[in-house]
Amino acid sequence: MILEIISGIFSISAGTITAFLWIYVILRKKGHLFIEHSFERLFHITAEFIMSILAIIGGIALILELTWGLYVFLFALGLILYAIVNAIGIYGKKEYTLLLIILISSAIITIALAIVDFVVLVF
Repeated sequence: MILEIISGIFSISAGTITAFLWIYVILRKKGHLFIEHSFERLFHITAEFIMSILAIIGGIALILELTWGLYVFLFALGLILYAIVNAIGIYGKKEYTLLLIILISSAIITIALAIVDFVVLVF
């Protein structure tokens, strides 16, 4: 039960932080500072919102111990990991050092959590 709560909180936090970040960027019209091309930016932000929604739903379902919650959560963890690795590539060439440190740390935590959750919760 403790692992489900920790994992759920992580998933909900990752989804919420990502959604709020992009909402802030959109409202402030600062998207061009992150991704220059508007077409690429549109699809990147759309993908991140889809990830956010699934991460929040998966985290809540995992905490509530719903039978399908684990599957949505693990899927969301994959999306989170993809988004992090993609962001490392995008922002790495812009030399945002602090952001890169946060993203790399997040990737390590996400991978560790995914492995532990998969081993403990699935088996």
